[in-house]
Amino acid sequence: MLNTISRHRALKTGASLAALAMAAQILPATSAMAQAAASPSDTAVDEVVITGTRLQQSGFQAPTPVTATAAEDLKRAAPRNLADALTQLPTFNASTRSENPTTAATGGTNGQNLLNLRGLGPNRNLVLLNGHRLVATNSSGSVDINILPQGLVQRVDVVTGGASAAYGSDAVAGVVNFVLDTRFEGLKGEVQAGVSTYGDLPSGQASLTFGRSFMDDRLHFVASAEVASQKGLGPTEDTGRDWFEKAAGQLPNPAGGSPAVLVVSDIRNGVATYGGLITNSTLRGTQFLPGGATSTFVPGSIVGTTFQSGGDGARINIGFSPDQFRANAFGHLDFELTPNVKLFAEGMLSNSHVTSDNFVNLHTGSASQFTIFRDNAYLPAAVLARMVSGNIQSFTMGRYERDFPVVQIETISDMKRFSFGSEGKITDDWKFDAYVTYGRTEQELRENNLTINRRLYAAADAVVNPANGQIVCRSTLSGLDAGCVPLNLFGEGSPSAAAIRYVIGDSVKYLTLEQTVAAVNFSGNLGETLNFGAGPIEVAFGGEYRKETADQTVDALSPLVTDVTGIRGAPASQQGRPGSFNFFNPLPLAGSYDVKEAYTEVGAPLLKDRPFVKELSLSLAARYADYSQSGGVTTWKYGLNYAVNDQIRLRLTKSRDIRGPNILELFNSATQNSNNQIYKGKTTQALTISSGNPDLKPERATTLTYGIVYRPDFVPGLQASLDYYEISIEDAIGNLTAQQTLDQCAAGNQLLCNQFSVTPQNTLLIYTRQLNLSVQETAGFDFETAYRHEFMGGEASIRLLLNKSIQGISQAPGSPRNTSLGTANFPKLRGSLQARYSKDNWSVFVQQRYISEALFDPDKVEGKDTNDNRSPAIGYVDATATYRLKLMGGDQEAFLSVTNLLDQDPPVVTSNPTSFSSPTSTAFDRTGRYISTGLRFRF
Repeated sequence: MLNTISRHRALKTGASLAALAMAAQILPATSAMAQAAASPSDTAVDEVVITGTRLQQSGFQAPTPVTATAAEDLKRAAPRNLADALTQLPTFNASTRSENPTTAATGGTNGQNLLNLRGLGPNRNLVLLNGHRLVATNSSGSVDINILPQGLVQRVDVVTGGASAAYGSDAVAGVVNFVLDTRFEGLKGEVQAGVSTYGDLPSGQASLTFGRSFMDDRLHFVASAEVASQKGLGPTEDTGRDWFEKAAGQLPNPAGGSPAVLVVSDIRNGVATYGGLITNSTLRGTQFLPGGATSTFVPGSIVGTTFQSGGDGARINIGFSPDQFRANAFGHLDFELTPNVKLFAEGMLSNSHVTSDNFVNLHTGSASQFTIFRDNAYLPAAVLARMVSGNIQSFTMGRYERDFPVVQIETISDMKRFSFGSEGKITDDWKFDAYVTYGRTEQELRENNLTINRRLYAAADAVVNPANGQIVCRSTLSGLDAGCVPLNLFGEGSPSAAAIRYVIGDSVKYLTLEQTVAAVNFSGNLGETLNFGAGPIEVAFGGEYRKETADQTVDALSPLVTDVTGIRGAPASQQGRPGSFNFFNPLPLAGSYDVKEAYTEVGAPLLKDRPFVKELSLSLAARYADYSQSGGVTTWKYGLNYAVNDQIRLRLTKSRDIRGPNILELFNSATQNSNNQIYKGKTTQALTISSGNPDLKPERATTLTYGIVYRPDFVPGLQASLDYYEISIEDAIGNLTAQQTLDQCAAGNQLLCNQFSVTPQNTLLIYTRQLNLSVQETAGFDFETAYRHEFMGGEASIRLLLNKSIQGISQAPGSPRNTSLGTANFPKLRGSLQARYSKDNWSVFVQQRYISEALFDPDKVEGKDTNDNRSPAIGYVDATATYRLKLMGGDQEAFLSVTNLLDQDPPVVTSNPTSFSSPTSTAFDRTGRYISTGLRFRF
C-alpha cells in the first residue's frame, strides 16, 4: 500500500488542484452570465458511456472515471494519427510512438503506436474495439493503434481506473475503447500530406469510408480503407537538428571530486573511428583515414574510458525515424433477423512495413574489437614500418563500419481479425449479445546487415598466400572457412563490396500470434418490485473463453553458438557466444494458454431525491478467471456514486485487477551467457540461463479512485472533475540479473536460492527466468474542466486536462525502492489546454501542452553527483485551422495544422552514453515544427 507520506502529499495536492478548479470556473463566468449556454450533454466531462461497465446504464451513473473524446477533436489536435492525439493526453506517459526509433528488434514494436496509461507499461492497459478484445500485434502482448480503422472511429473512451472485473486481464491502469460508427451512411474520405520545416519526414495519408442500408434498413453495410506512409531518417543522414547531431551525455569529471560526472554535448566514441583507431601499443592514437592514410587521433575536450566530448571519435547517434507504410481495411455487416434480434459479421485487415535504418555496425572494446597482426596483407606500409622498428607483433583496433550497409530493423506485419455474433432484446428490460472473434498477427522481424561473428574475424585476418601471392583469409590456409573473402579495414571505404557481402547477414524471426474469443453477455434490470425505492437494480452477467497461441521460427544462423576455433585474433569472449550475429539472435518459441471467465455486475440505486441526496447508488462487480497455466483468480470492484444535487457529484471505486503473463513471459526460449559472478565472496565462473517461465501467475493490483464532478448552475456550460487515484501492483512480473539473484539468496530470499545450483566442476548455473517478484506503485490526480458558449456570433470552447503524479516506485525483493517520479518518462505534472472557436465556415483550434521539469536520475544530487541533473519544463503549441465548403452536393473541410508551432527542441535527457543512444526521451516531441494540410469530404 502507499505510504503515509504519499497520502499526506495527496491531500496537499488535492487542495491545490481544487483551488485550480475553482479558478477555472471563475474565469469565464462574466460572459457566461450574459449568454445562453450550450446543452450540457455537449460538453459533459463525465458523460455516461458504456465503457467501464457492463450495465445498460438506463439512468444509472457508473462511478468509474471515464474521459470520452470525439474523434473529430482528436484529429484537430493531431490530424496524422489518432494515437498522436491520445498520447498528448496527460494520463498517458512514455507511450511508444511510431515515429520514434528503436535500438533493438526484439519485441517487434518498431513503428507501432502503443498507449501507456499511467506509465505502467502498454501491456497494463487494455485496448478494445467496440468493447471487444484485439489480438496482440507484438510478442509483448500489446496492441498497435495503427491497425484500427481510423476513418470509422466515432469517439475514444479512456477509463482511468482498474476495470478487470468488467473486462478481464490487462485492465490494471484502465481501458482504452475505440468506439466505431458502424451505422454510418454515405461516403466520406480524407487526403492529407505533411512535412517538417526541416524539409524531412514527409508523410501522406488517404482514407475512404462507405456505408449504406438495404431492405428497409434491416441490412446495413459499412466499409473503410486507408493507406498512410512516412519517410524516415537514418543514422548517416544529417537531420539539421543540433540537439540530435551533437548528442549530450554524462562523462566522469576529469578533475575528480564533485561533481562526479559532467553533462556535456557532442558525445563520441573515444576508442573507435569510422576508418579504424589503434587502441594499444606505442601506436595507440593512430587512426586510419580514407585510402589507408594515417593521422593522430584528436581526443575530446573531456575524455572518459570509452566516450569523449568532441574530437575525432565516431558519433553515437541511432536513426532518427523509420520509414513507414501501412494499409488497413475494415468491413461491418449487420442484419435485423427479427425486430428484437440482430446478426452481425465484421472483418479487419492490416498490413504494415516499417524499416528503420538504425545504426552502423561497430566493433570496440575487448569483447569485439579487431586484433591486427604485422603480416596483415592490407596493412599500410608506414604503419608496418613502425611495427617492425618497434618490434610490435600486433595491435587492437576499434572501428565503426559506416562503409558497411546500415544495420536495419525491418518489420513486416499482417493482422487479420474476424468477428461474428448476435445481439438483441430478450424482453423490454433485458438484452443479450454473443460473439466469436478470431485474430491472427503474422510478423516477419528482420535485423538486416549484421556482421556474422566468425566470418568477420576470419576475413579481418588477411594474409598473403605464399603459394600464389594472392591475399586470402589466414584460416583458409588451414583448410577452414572455404569461400572466405579477405577484408581491408584500414580507412573508411577500404572494404570491398565482396568482403562486405561475405561478413554480413540478416537475422530473422517469423512470429505468429493467434487469439480466439467466445463470449456471451446479458444485461437488464430487476424491475420495480425488487429495489430500494430509488430505481431499478441494474444487473449484468456473462462468460468468456479466450485462447492465446504463439509460434516463432527463426533463421538458420541465430540459434547457433559462435565458434571461432582456428581464427587468429578473434576476441576470447566470442568463443561459445550464443548466436552467430553480433547483435540480434532470436530463438524459436511455441506456447499457448487459455482462460475461462465468468462475471457479474450489479448497479443498485439506494436513495433518490432526498434532502442533500439527489442520487446515491452502489456498484458491485466480480469476475472469476481460470487460467490453464496458473489456475483460478478472482477480481472485484465496488463503487459509490453520490449526487448531492444537480451541481455536485462524488464518486469512489476500489478494485482488484490482474494482468496475466503474456506469451513471451511464459514461453520465451532459453538463452545462455558465460560470465563471472561473485559467489560467497569469490569470483566464480557462471553460466546464466535466461528464459520465460510457464509457472508465472497473474500480477495483482489494488486500485482506488475517488473524486468530484461539479456543474455550477451559475455558469451554464461549465463543468469540472477532480479524481485521485492510486494503483499498487503485487507480484509484478520481471527478472533479476545473475548477480542480484545470488545476492538476494544470500540475504535470505529462498525463492531466489532455488534459481541456481553449483555443478561438480564448481560452475554456477543461474536461472534468471521471469518471476512474480516485484512491487509497483503509482498515485496522483486527474483534473478536467470544460466550458462551451456562444461568443461574438460564433461558438467558443475551452478544455483543460491535468495530471499530477505524486508517486511512482518499483521494488524487487531485497532491493532499494526505485523511484521514477519526476523523470522525463514519469513527470510530476502534465497538462493540455485546448481552445476552439468556430464561426460561419471557419474554425480555429489551439492547444498548449505542458510537461514539467524532470530529473535525469532521482538518486543523484546536483552539485555532488553531477553538474546538471534536470531537464527544464517545456510547453508545445499546436494549431489547426479549418474551412468548410459545400461543393457538388456534399460537405468538405480543408484544414491546415501545425504541430509544435514554435519549433521547440526537446529537452536533453542524459545518462551514461552507450554505443548508440538517443539524447532525449520519447516523452518529448523530436520532430520539431510539422505542417500538415488536407481535405475531408462527405456525401
